[in-house]
Amino acid sequence: MFIGHFAPAFLAAAASPRSPRLGTLFVAAQLVDWGFFTLATIGVEAMRVDAKASVMNPMDLYHMPYTHSLLGAAVWALACLIVVAIGQRNLFAGFVAGLVVLSHWPLDWLVHVPDLTIAGTPPKLGLGLWNHPAIAMPLELALTGGAFALYVRRTRGPIGRRWCCWR
Repeated sequence: MFIGHFAPAFLAAAASPRSPRLGTLFVAAQLVDWGFFTLATIGVEAMRVDAKASVMNPMDLYHMPYTHSLLGAAVWALACLIVVAIGQRNLFAGFVAGLVVLSHWPLDWLVHVPDLTIAGTPPKLGLGLWNHPAIAMPLELALTGGAFALYVRRTRGPIGRRWCCWR
């Protein structure tokens, strides 16, 4: 998933007025990837460019136990929950932001070739939709577009109901 990670952010922002702001949820949606690239830069996690890795993504993500394992994503989600809950003095907002972080793993599971793990060690998991762009791209656009449409219908503001003709 690329833009598809923003779908849970739109859904979470539309879910309740007590949810974090959309910008916070966008950060939550990408936190796992930002963590991966930071850890890869310092040599803790690893990737290499390989044109044969998948049809849509030439990155061979061969070592990412701290970010793209389900356990790792859960730790990132818990950290985000704590930071948002304290920063906004709102446990509900922290919980919602943590769920958006955690949503990263199942969305990646859909598209990644088998390179995800449960706890950092094999088996490696992934349905590999990146090898089927005719499925992956419409799925990602539909998820994001549908979530955005719901967000626009349920919220107020520059892109919410008050300013839009969709009713």
